[in-house]
Amino acid sequence: MYEYFCQSDAVYSSNGSCRIFAQEIMTKIFSIMALSFLFGFFPLTTNAATLSFSNPADLYNVGSTFTVNVYVESSDQAMNAASGAVSFPWTTLEVVSLSKVGSIFSLWPEEPSFSNKTGTVNFEGVAPNPGFTGANGKILSITFRAKTAGTANVSFSSGSVLANDGTGMNILTGSRVAVVNIGAKSSLPPVSGAKETISEDNAPIIISSTHPDQTKWYKNNRPEFSWALPSNTLEVRTLIGTLPKSEPTIGYAPPISNKKINTLSDGTYYFHLQIRTSAGWSGVAHYRVNIDTTPPKEFSITFPHGTKGLEPQPIILFNTTDSGSGVSHYDIKVGDGGPERMAPIAVSNPYSLPAQYPGTYTVTVAAVDRAGNTTNASADFMVEGIEAPVITSYSKVIESGDLIKIRGTTYENSDITVLIKQDAKVVSEENTRSNSLGDFVLIVTKRLDAGVYTFTAHVTDGRGARSNETKPQLIEIKSRFFADFMTSVLTYLSVIILAALALLGTIVAGLVTWRQLSQTIRRLRREGMEAEEVLEKSFAKLRSDIVTHIALLKTVRSRRQLTKEELLFLEEFRKSLAEAEKNITKEIRDVS
Repeated sequence: MYEYFCQSDAVYSSNGSCRIFAQEIMTKIFSIMALSFLFGFFPLTTNAATLSFSNPADLYNVGSTFTVNVYVESSDQAMNAASGAVSFPWTTLEVVSLSKVGSIFSLWPEEPSFSNKTGTVNFEGVAPNPGFTGANGKILSITFRAKTAGTANVSFSSGSVLANDGTGMNILTGSRVAVVNIGAKSSLPPVSGAKETISEDNAPIIISSTHPDQTKWYKNNRPEFSWALPSNTLEVRTLIGTLPKSEPTIGYAPPISNKKINTLSDGTYYFHLQIRTSAGWSGVAHYRVNIDTTPPKEFSITFPHGTKGLEPQPIILFNTTDSGSGVSHYDIKVGDGGPERMAPIAVSNPYSLPAQYPGTYTVTVAAVDRAGNTTNASADFMVEGIEAPVITSYSKVIESGDLIKIRGTTYENSDITVLIKQDAKVVSEENTRSNSLGDFVLIVTKRLDAGVYTFTAHVTDGRGARSNETKPQLIEIKSRFFADFMTSVLTYLSVIILAALALLGTIVAGLVTWRQLSQTIRRLRREGMEAEEVLEKSFAKLRSDIVTHIALLKTVRSRRQLTKEELLFLEEFRKSLAEAEKNITKEIRDVS
């Protein structure tokens, strides 16, 4: 890849800017590849969502209506859309209405619909960003009416749950079945002293601290019940039995306000209560408790493709039954990993384990019934590693700062991971991918200091199968002391030479300037002397002419008397001549 940017190995060591640019590009590429590897491989073990129903009561009468809620569970990843088709036996049940009240979905590409002719309910909803994460995310409510006696299974014939990760991947891994029991319509058993009996609408309210939900199963086989007594209560009658509607026969006077039942065997029981006041007997109150202390039956885990192989996700089969509350789900874990909840979808329960690295593992399956009783089964299996990559060449001894290239061959279009270690500590993890011929080239992006290192490599193919590590290979990185020293020396020498050149230039410029100044001074002196000579000669000639002119005036005065103006001119002329001679003499001296 570096060749693409810098064309040759010579550029790597000489053109630092090109090498840094290429390293930055390769770092980004490898980061993206690492993220793709992480988010493409590990979701095999984390992305899981299930569709389920609320637990219906154990028994409904023909003609009664009841509501079953549809839920989605996605505890480890946000989901933003779900769709499905709910199937029910149309001969036993019929849909009365659908409700979106309390739904996690606010957008519906198609409104939920149902058909009592085909026994189906269809839904498709969307939860805007950030989607939904958690358990018991309500999708919609289905209100059924019981048509005939019998057992009705409400299940999902199809479904999907889409991840809110930008890819829309379907993360649905299982769904659950709701079992509804329909009994024949019964009438309220007669109560002795009917003339004193108040209508059943006035029956007291029973609560239980040990079995608070009448629809759930409990391992506790000693239920406790309590109720409030009106101020004018005279007597209380109770009864515990297996019939849903019975007349209480055990009286308590003075009245009691609570009752604890001794150990009960597994099954469904009904506690009946009546209160007598001065106005007569109240209606009969009924409270159901479901008791299951027996765990599911023992079972075993089988591997249809064997307990040893190259497949990173072995398939296991398991199944069991529970004579009491029924199997609720299975908790499956590999080694020390956390359990993955799964509903009993099929009889053989084919389950693909999360992708595993080569090694020997123990898978544990816990069958959990609706009361929380568990039965465990475990089995060992081995995931064999595919062939490790073959390293064909690499730089065994390099200088600090040089590139580390590793070449090899392996499976085509597979991911190769190289771990670089120093003293058994991983200092860098590098990733690349083989081409269609199985060849690969990896250039280490991390700059390593001088020292001794080892590296190993492993490959992961398209199925997620991984090889064992290759044998450690040795790399020695030597310090570039001499090159660094010479670089430092050259750097300092460059500074010194530049300073010397600057000083020399200053000296030369000063000498040239001094020479030019000296020449100028000599020229000025020469020209000053020439000007002095010219002035002296000119003034001498001027003086001679003036003296001659004065002499002529004096000669004229000897022949005649000069006029007053001529005498004044002669005197002023003499003074001007003297003054001019004085000034010219001074200027000549200044020029010299």
